[in-house]
Amino acid sequence: MGAAEKSFYPIGEVEKRTGLSARQIRYYESMGLIRPTRTSGGQRRYTESDVLRLIRIKQMKDSGFDLKSIKEKIQIFERNLQELSADDILSERAVLSSLFPVSNRAVLMKLLEKK
Repeated sequence: MGAAEKSFYPIGEVEKRTGLSARQIRYYESMGLIRPTRTSGGQRRYTESDVLRLIRIKQMKDSGFDLKSIKEKIQIFERNLQELSADDILSERAVLSSLFPVSNRAVLMKLLEKK
């Protein structure tokens, strides 16, 4: 699969990959935490970034964060990411990938590739 190609998943696949129910996933969408695309027939399609974000939301919920705090943290992260230049992102990627635990490095790299 080329770098420009994206995989899109139906909600059933996202349920399996995240352990969340369709109801939870749709609720997080209604809160603006994720923004899946829609098919011409109106069905939701989720990217790998959506799946990773849902997993992170679930982890944060399991750690005791409420959804308002999670949404604020996501918004701050996205604002900070938008302010970084391409060179900053590459530099940060090199530093973070070398410092981040090996078991979580793949997740970190996917998050950094999002934008």
